[in-house]
Amino acid sequence: MSELNSRKVLQTADYIRYLSLICIEKAQSGHPGLPLGCANLGVVLYRYFLRHCPATPDWMNRDRFVLSAGHGSMLLYSLLHVSGFDMSLDDLNRFRQWKSHTPGHPELQITRGIETTTGPLGQGFANAVGMAIASKWRAERYNRPGYDLFNYRIYVLVGDGCLMEGISYEAASLAGHLGLDNLVTIYDSNHISIDGNTDITFTEDVAARFRAQGWEVAFADGENPEDFATTLEALIQTGAKPKLLIANTVIGSGLKEKRDTNAIHGAPAGRDEILYFLRHSATKSMLSMTGMDPDHHDLAGWLNDHLQPESPLLDNPDAREFMNEASPEQNRLYENWLALWSRYQEEYPEAALEIKNNHTPGIPHDLDQALRGYAEQSPDATRNVSGRVLNLCAGGVPALIGGSADLAGSTKAVIKGSSTLAPGDFSGRNLAYGIREHAMGAVGNGIALDGGNIAFSGTFFSFMDYMKPAVRLAALMKLRHLFLYSHDSIYLGEDGPTHQPIEHLNSLRLIPGLTTFRPANDRETALAFRYFLESDRGPVAIVTTRQKINPQGWRSAKEVTWEQFGLGAYEFQSPTGKSSFDMILLASGSELGSAAAAARNLEKNDHISARVISVPCLELFSRAPQAYRRELLGDFSVPVFLVEAASFRGIDSWFHPDIQRIDIQRFGSSAPGGELGDRFGFSPEAIRNAVLDFFKQNNH
Repeated sequence: MSELNSRKVLQTADYIRYLSLICIEKAQSGHPGLPLGCANLGVVLYRYFLRHCPATPDWMNRDRFVLSAGHGSMLLYSLLHVSGFDMSLDDLNRFRQWKSHTPGHPELQITRGIETTTGPLGQGFANAVGMAIASKWRAERYNRPGYDLFNYRIYVLVGDGCLMEGISYEAASLAGHLGLDNLVTIYDSNHISIDGNTDITFTEDVAARFRAQGWEVAFADGENPEDFATTLEALIQTGAKPKLLIANTVIGSGLKEKRDTNAIHGAPAGRDEILYFLRHSATKSMLSMTGMDPDHHDLAGWLNDHLQPESPLLDNPDAREFMNEASPEQNRLYENWLALWSRYQEEYPEAALEIKNNHTPGIPHDLDQALRGYAEQSPDATRNVSGRVLNLCAGGVPALIGGSADLAGSTKAVIKGSSTLAPGDFSGRNLAYGIREHAMGAVGNGIALDGGNIAFSGTFFSFMDYMKPAVRLAALMKLRHLFLYSHDSIYLGEDGPTHQPIEHLNSLRLIPGLTTFRPANDRETALAFRYFLESDRGPVAIVTTRQKINPQGWRSAKEVTWEQFGLGAYEFQSPTGKSSFDMILLASGSELGSAAAAARNLEKNDHISARVISVPCLELFSRAPQAYRRELLGDFSVPVFLVEAASFRGIDSWFHPDIQRIDIQRFGSSAPGGELGDRFGFSPEAIRNAVLDFFKQNNH
């Protein structure tokens, strides 16, 4: 670290406070407490510690900074502005406005220096753990003697709220176990939460907690730049453990009445407090340079004008010049890395090509063909098929890494022949997450956010709710994160309703940007993996069975093509020797075989001809061209049934009000899976009887 200039740090920090106060006041919405309290340490981080290149913000070997306490977003936006990133004063001036680059909580914009979307507390911290894992993995796989290509650190700023959320316990435990010494966490310890002083609820010894989880811990005065910088520099140099720096700060620093109170956490400071700040901070000299004398002029009148929406923010060239004093050194580091990368490409062309491919969406030709034509010898549980397809994909996509929440043997979410990541050994591709579903989802997001990896995470479908916030954020950020959920419905059997996720399937379908597949056989499972790998559309969930699939749902007379699969549905079985039909059965997953068997029984015994349509992805089918939907479903002149062992409670008919549903409207029960299928109405005979009842009641 170069010699610290405390005077300029404090002056620049006050400019950060000015920007935060004014922009939040203009928006009449926001959280000024954290930006005011953390302005000093934020300036120190960006000026003296972070290794980045604002002109090339996606540099592979940049240090990452994550604002886990995302409500303090004005701190990050202001720091990015003064540090030379593509974040203008006009962007700041439009804080929380329609289509601005400065939304209420940071949203992924790597081109502007924002590494992840944060808001739900603790998610960013767990993302940072994933980024640190990805950094270690990349260094282990690609660095060579004399070629330290990847050695970046992850810095993350957390608050009391992040550390109260359970996800932080899980993620910190994993980070400590793995010895992630490239992870530096700064705890904004201001002892204030929304409801008041944290003493009312949060009195644990945070330092002891993190030490017990295998972390190095230190304390610093967050108000004192020299103490903070000196302590942080010493902490970074410590041994093979993640680092926690507990920085004692004052929420609302620079204010008068609201300083160190919960009143400044999540509401604009108000004009009186801003006037006090302007008169008693380094901003006073900035105002003087504009011709305004805060001691003698009508500062209140000036502020009223300055808070008008069209009024521009005051520029501070001195702050930008100070922050950019580090640019020559930053540029030198970047240019040296580029030269290293150039030599690396010449000496290790295969590894270099792999690195490039890891950053480019797509699928190798051989793997593409293998997935398009994938076929197995006999029916099996789709969880087993998924495990085999995952390993097929892993052979062609080295960037694919992930793991399971202590359920690898059940979910089959494991890459065979590869080791498990362990302290000091990051050469493997499997992560043993332990029983930490909440952290697993967010850590996997962090692995995907790193840019050079594709993440997969597996658990029982019933535990998806533990990781739901991370699934939602993966969809919001369009991450390359594959969620593998097994044991998909009542057929789990004896474990009972606590483990039978009848309502989860449609809760996933409600998440915008997430594509959910419930494959019925080997071909559909393979094509679901292909859908995920061949583009960067965003996360995919593949939901699989514990039990073997009914053989009648395993093979179609005419195998699905990739083009049909991409439309979400296709004809699986047509009436024998007929071009017309009396009804349509739609089904997904394990119910497809039962629907196909029921259709044959209806045709043979009841002279009712039925078309059977497999719907591996309801979302894709709902977005398919109208002509294709009409081709499969006709004009609804015949009855249409949707058969799924899942709950549609609260969801209107997804496609047409005349569709009849054979579904589940109550929790499951503890019994053998086959018996539950019968009792809940999903056996071929039960489906047949439901159809016959409908025909009888409607005089068909």
